[in-house]
Amino acid sequence: MKRSKVRAIPSLFFFILMFSIFVNLVYSDELLISPNKSSYGLGATIRAYGTLTLGGNPVTDGLVAVQVEDSQGELRFIRVAPTGTLPSPWKVRIVDFLSCDAQSNPTTIFTRGTLAHFIVTVKSLDPVIERRVTIALNLFDSVGFSVAVAYARFLLEPEGQFTFFTSMSIPDDAFVGQAICTASILTDLPKESGYPYCPEGLTDFTIVDGASQTAGSSSALLVSSSDGSFNVSFKLPSTARLGNYAIYASARWNAWGSAAFDYFWLFTDIDRNGVVNVQDLFVIAKAYGSKLGDPRWNPKADLNSDDQVNIGDVYKVARDYGKARA
Repeated sequence: MKRSKVRAIPSLFFFILMFSIFVNLVYSDELLISPNKSSYGLGATIRAYGTLTLGGNPVTDGLVAVQVEDSQGELRFIRVAPTGTLPSPWKVRIVDFLSCDAQSNPTTIFTRGTLAHFIVTVKSLDPVIERRVTIALNLFDSVGFSVAVAYARFLLEPEGQFTFFTSMSIPDDAFVGQAICTASILTDLPKESGYPYCPEGLTDFTIVDGASQTAGSSSALLVSSSDGSFNVSFKLPSTARLGNYAIYASARWNAWGSAAFDYFWLFTDIDRNGVVNVQDLFVIAKAYGSKLGDPRWNPKADLNSDDQVNIGDVYKVARDYGKARA
């Protein structure tokens, strides 16, 4: 019995050592992401950028999934950005991605105010394991407004193939012209630490006006990258919620990061409810007399950016009192 116990100690130590090394390898990637500004007004271009490193060195062939949620947790943006050279698909790839009509016939013209339809076919490259797959589509109009998002989850059999058909509404106020839809194939959403299986797919089409059928040229915002870094840009439509937005980013080997930004129409609408009223005065009242660093300090109540909440901030709310978001 004693010998058995003595021999078990080195075995246990070896297991703990190997487990520790494995964990360190799994968590060795580091992912950083940040918006280029802390606040954005209506119609502004929102840009999120970051870096992916391994052992302090840039990952030059990585993929990063970026997800943005609004103040109520609704998905408003999702893309996959490279950090340099596009890598080969890992376990799942996109076989086909196209725009179509309601009967699945290919088409590249949609009228705003109607539904746009898309088909994505993916194939498993894994001969053994059943894979959990999330497909996320993001539709952008001709000037880069993220006007619709759709996603679905399913299980993909070993070496199996799956076709996803979905429809997304094109708003009445979407900009006409050359538009794009992207397809991200992930293990799960970035918020849930899901990461990309492969580079994103992209299909372009034209949004037209129902009356004149005219269309302008495209200026939709795309992703960009350099060795170890990535950059994504988009705009939010006029109907988007105001308030705090969350950004989530993820990559393989459990690399994960998050950030946030504020989306507003008037700074004096402090509580971001779309109207300047007594509730905004109440927020100032709670912070009134405070300075930067004080426990009651609220940067949103410091409307004139003098690092204190005083009568000047009250005046600004009074000046805009009663204004409402159109």
